[in-house]
Amino acid sequence: MIGYDYVLSIEHEDSLMSPREGLEKAVSFLKEVMLKEKPGAMWWA
Repeated sequence: MIGYDYVLSIEHEDSLMSPREGLEKAVSFLKEVMLKEKPGAMWWA
């Protein structure tokens, strides 16, 4: 609705976790919260 271009940025600043593990955890988390369906009409208005 506002021009989202399907790009996500991940910031990993945990010095105790490897970069690979941080990326894997971030991807796993983001897969759970990303919307899969296209937005429909506003049902609340």
